[in-house]
Amino acid sequence: MYPVDLLNLRHEHFVLWVPGSGPSFTPPELVIGTLDQQTTTFSQLGQFPLTPWEGKTDLWHLDANSISPPLSNNAIYHYWFQVGDTSPEKRPGPILFTDPLTFTVDYRVTRGPSDAAQPAAVIKFRDGKLWACDINGSDSARAVVPDQAALPSNNHIVIYELPVSWAKSGNDSRGVDVDVGTFKDVIALFDEAQPGKNFATVAAVRDEAILSDLGINALELMPVADARAKGEWGYATAHYFATDYDLGSSSDLVRLVDEIHSQNIRLFTDVVMAFGHDSYRYIDFHPFHIRPTMEPDNADSYQSHANHQIRDGFGGESWRYIPTVQSYDPESGKDNVQVHPSWAFHRSHLARWMTDFGVGGLRLDSVNNIGNYDFVRSYKERAWELYNARYGKSADPSKFLVIGEELSMPVSMVRQGVLNALWNEPWQARLRAAVLGNPLSDQESFEWNIRKLANTTLDDRGDTNFTDGAQAINYITSHDIEGWQGQKERLYNFLKRNNIWDVEQRAKLAFALLLTSVGIPMIFAGEEFADQMDRSVDLSKKQSDPVNYERKNEGWRRDLFNYVANLVKFRTKCPALGDDDTDFIHVDTSRGGKIMAWSRGGQDVLPVVVVANFSDEDTPGSEYVVSNWPGRNEPGWREVSQGRDVPSEWVGREPLLQWEAKIYTRWRE
Repeated sequence: MYPVDLLNLRHEHFVLWVPGSGPSFTPPELVIGTLDQQTTTFSQLGQFPLTPWEGKTDLWHLDANSISPPLSNNAIYHYWFQVGDTSPEKRPGPILFTDPLTFTVDYRVTRGPSDAAQPAAVIKFRDGKLWACDINGSDSARAVVPDQAALPSNNHIVIYELPVSWAKSGNDSRGVDVDVGTFKDVIALFDEAQPGKNFATVAAVRDEAILSDLGINALELMPVADARAKGEWGYATAHYFATDYDLGSSSDLVRLVDEIHSQNIRLFTDVVMAFGHDSYRYIDFHPFHIRPTMEPDNADSYQSHANHQIRDGFGGESWRYIPTVQSYDPESGKDNVQVHPSWAFHRSHLARWMTDFGVGGLRLDSVNNIGNYDFVRSYKERAWELYNARYGKSADPSKFLVIGEELSMPVSMVRQGVLNALWNEPWQARLRAAVLGNPLSDQESFEWNIRKLANTTLDDRGDTNFTDGAQAINYITSHDIEGWQGQKERLYNFLKRNNIWDVEQRAKLAFALLLTSVGIPMIFAGEEFADQMDRSVDLSKKQSDPVNYERKNEGWRRDLFNYVANLVKFRTKCPALGDDDTDFIHVDTSRGGKIMAWSRGGQDVLPVVVVANFSDEDTPGSEYVVSNWPGRNEPGWREVSQGRDVPSEWVGREPLLQWEAKIYTRWRE
């Protein structure tokens, strides 16, 4: 059972919700048959009309037990709905389209217009009912509810942002072959006993557990709902209830989720709701979608931030969020009530992912391009309702999070409760200026760049600022590489572009800052070993360059990985790094403020002290004194990045190499 009435009705009926369709709507039909698994030949069983469901306005249905000849017990069926095209182009005649609620699609057999080929939806018939299944007929599984007590809280998570476009050595012009890392390959990153699938020939994937070794405790899978794009990751979501065909089945994803939950790692999913490549763009266009350029006087045509910028569908169709219709409500099951069609659709697939895959956090893509903060708030609140229902009265609010990507950074959205957190893109700009030894701008000193970098709550965004580190997602690199002169590309390429050749040293400094600063750290896949861009050359596009895990064990990259892994594990466990309290204890004005020290942690925890040298010169002599060192005379100080104890006589006096950060604490696990 699901907390969505329409999903439960699908257990016995083929259903199609067409809100606002009216009396002139041509009744849809079900086209159903079987697929030979060996030859992938489709054999049509028949074509059957759906009828209006009495007492459920705009809902069409067909009882699975009324089909003649009868469906066979334990048989797998492939099907489409035949409807008239309602898009602005309005192709003549009825066309076959994928069930917008299907949990499984099969691209081995498609129908429909050549520019919108529709994969078959897949279902199993057993004991008089319809059952969600994988394309091989296995019943779709459901992830085990994770032990809440063992999961990390928001202020102690390190998120790993993982696209599914990976690479391995090959024969193309740049020496790499691009393939898709499946759910089975992702499992191999966490379990050394699992070889993976498409990347089983890559030793680092086959023989190691890279992400378990790295120590991250939150995995953000970039969109894993099925997308039209083949052979790459992307934001072209087409089938919101189905796992991506390239990546694997629902059961494969459940196995991955159960594996990471067994290691106390939370799952975050990336959701695209500004635009879609879904079936409703043809089945029922106007209640669900809008062409902004065709409706310039409609507020739904514009993005939510300044300058009256029109929404961009990026090849898909922008979702329509403002209007309501008098219809059946697919969530509650009530009839003849006011419903936002797009709201109901997206909140329904949220229930599917939260219920079946134990989602522990969400990242909402392109919130400004969604263009409707009321919907975003509603979606966030529904996510929290589903999370709280998972654990009842014992639900811990520190172990769930809804993050938005809105690069104009309206922090007021967080303060007003529209979202829980935002991607903190300005932090990336500050970090990259710092590792070059520069201030962020001529209007701000180098010292204040570092202060705001170490404590993002100091960074006033104009209307407001973050009040809690769990509101800000900090990162060195993300999949968003668009930017002036490569300012956002992979760190390796950024440093090379700026004539920095000691990539390892600067990368270590960058990670020391990321993993000790106020905010939730996020690592883009491959940055932990300074992966580099092989194919991406168009910096106006997203990161399409694949992750090359073969590089992980190359010389200095292995050393960098081990350095980052050490700090990741420290970040996820040290109490002081879960506090926002930050005290700047040292600024060396004799060196232009390029050597600074600060302490993290409140009064009730043992502090963490960071000392960083942002200059091209080692500190002179055998010692460098930080005079305001907290608890200098207390025993047990150790330097974390090198994993060594510090003799009492050297506390607060150790020298620094150029571009080096040292991290000290008396806390021990």
